[in-house]
Amino acid sequence: MRTRGILLTVAVALGVAFAAANWGTLTANLPVNLLVLRLEVPVGLILLIATLVLTAVFFLGALFDRAAQLRELGRLERRVDKLRAQLDQRRLEEIREVHDAVQAWGASLEKRVDERVGEAEASLRSAIADAEMRQKKRASSLEERVLTVRNEIAADVGEAEDQLRRMLDRSLEE
Repeated sequence: MRTRGILLTVAVALGVAFAAANWGTLTANLPVNLLVLRLEVPVGLILLIATLVLTAVFFLGALFDRAAQLRELGRLERRVDKLRAQLDQRRLEEIREVHDAVQAWGASLEKRVDERVGEAEASLRSAIADAEMRQKKRASSLEERVLTVRNEIAADVGEAEDQLRRMLDRSLEE
């Protein structure tokens, strides 16, 4: 755009310089045949004015075209902003959906873990109760065995005492 502006300025300046240098020729009256009548007018000046009018028309056309482009660009920017806002909204909704899904999954996982922990706890309590029962049976079995052994030892000691007394009584009698 900048280069085009510089080139246009140089072209206009050259045109103005050319018109200024040839002003006498441009304003000289020449005979012109208009098919219906014949006039003497400054043809160079008419051509210069026609060139300026056409230049102004094209400049205004370019200006209106540029204005239309800028309006379209503004419309497209508003549309992009609207779409961006919709996209951001959709992203937030998706993030919320993912968050909710993760929370639901976490709650489900927590529930399953709690169930499994409860099952493991019940299993451990049952195993501990079984072990305590076996321990009690063993303890009572050991108590019975100790009583039996004690009674056997007491009986053996009693027999040994009897034998010793008999032996002592025999040795004293002798």
